[in-house]
Amino acid sequence: MKTFLLIISSLKFIILTAQVKEKDTLFFNLDKYYTISSSIELKQSNEKYTQKLAFQKMQFRQTNTDGYIYFTADSLPQKEIKPKKILSIKDYIENKKFYYDGNHNKIVDKWKLKDSLTDKYVIFFVNGNELIKSKNLEYISYYPIQKDLKIVENRRKDTLFFKLDNKYIYEPEHCTPKRYLLKDGGKSKTGTFFFEEFDVQTRPRFKSKKILNLESFVHSSRFYNSELNIIEDRNLSDFFSNYVVFLFRDTENKDDYIQIKSYSTIE
Repeated sequence: MKTFLLIISSLKFIILTAQVKEKDTLFFNLDKYYTISSSIELKQSNEKYTQKLAFQKMQFRQTNTDGYIYFTADSLPQKEIKPKKILSIKDYIENKKFYYDGNHNKIVDKWKLKDSLTDKYVIFFVNGNELIKSKNLEYISYYPIQKDLKIVENRRKDTLFFKLDNKYIYEPEHCTPKRYLLKDGGKSKTGTFFFEEFDVQTRPRFKSKKILNLESFVHSSRFYNSELNIIEDRNLSDFFSNYVVFLFRDTENKDDYIQIKSYSTIE
């Protein structure tokens, strides 16, 4: 019996050792347009508005993404490590494989970037003879932008079309504008995911588009817990906000496309 327990303990140790495998390290140049900061909002709030605006305009020109990407520092600068190779953070991030799926958008999918960067490697930024270790990354869209008393939305988005499946999607009564809820939504403790009808007066017509199954799409995404049958409401809403989304309804006389936007309530 003691021998058996010893074998089991040894196996557990081997498994745990494999799970805590050390990460490789990547070194990047410190680029002010991909900021190391404990809080980008705090940094910007301390600047004069004109300076902040000038920096944002320059950032638009220098970056090839539709949003701010910034890294938070994990510790004080270090000097004892000597990097062999220093990469360009701009060239690394502005790679099409890190954008949301589609042909037109330049929206960074932070989940892809985390999977391939911060979750996979130890990241250091090189600042002269100092190294700044990165803890995680954040992505904030440039949009919406306040310009001349108008709100500018990001129009460079790809489009998703889903069939209006009444078995998976249901419409609660007495909601204006009209809402669409999912049968497995609202089960998490963080809130409720829903779509809301957008721009009811103009419903564009499309000749030929790929119509997806919404239930299959959601259940195959990283935002669905199949064991608990729960949707990560806020993350799923954030995901859909980076697309133009339509529900397709096949009627007797015409094909109807209803434009919708994703939301998540906070409880």
